[in-house]
Amino acid sequence: MFKWILGFLVVLIALGFVGYNYVIDYASDKVMDQVSKTLVGHEEEVNQLLNDPEVRKYVEDGEQAPANLPFTTKEEAIKVVSAKYSVNEMVELRDKVREGLTSEEKAEIYQGLQSKLSEEELQALKVVALKEMQKNNQ
Repeated sequence: MFKWILGFLVVLIALGFVGYNYVIDYASDKVMDQVSKTLVGHEEEVNQLLNDPEVRKYVEDGEQAPANLPFTTKEEAIKVVSAKYSVNEMVELRDKVREGLTSEEKAEIYQGLQSKLSEEELQALKVVALKEMQKNNQ
């Protein structure tokens, strides 16, 4: 009987781990998609980021990421963002995005990101989004 309970717990933990990784991957894709769409509309920000030679090499050539970035992958980015936002805030943002955003709502969301993330985290989020855009364009 103990072996059955232990086996069930192991399967449950394994399913939870797989489910968690799937949700993180899905959420990171969605966040990067939205940040990428926002960046496309702000060409001056993209050009400013690409003026940094380290960022340009990382985005375009896949070289080593700049040392000043707190994270360099979309999975790490979603972990940082999810730590800054509550579940209710994330659900509210998701619902707004699903319904379509006006330019005022986009500006409001961007201001929220600026208030919750440090300047380095925000820059890293933009760089990761640029990297993902580059990857998708190839």
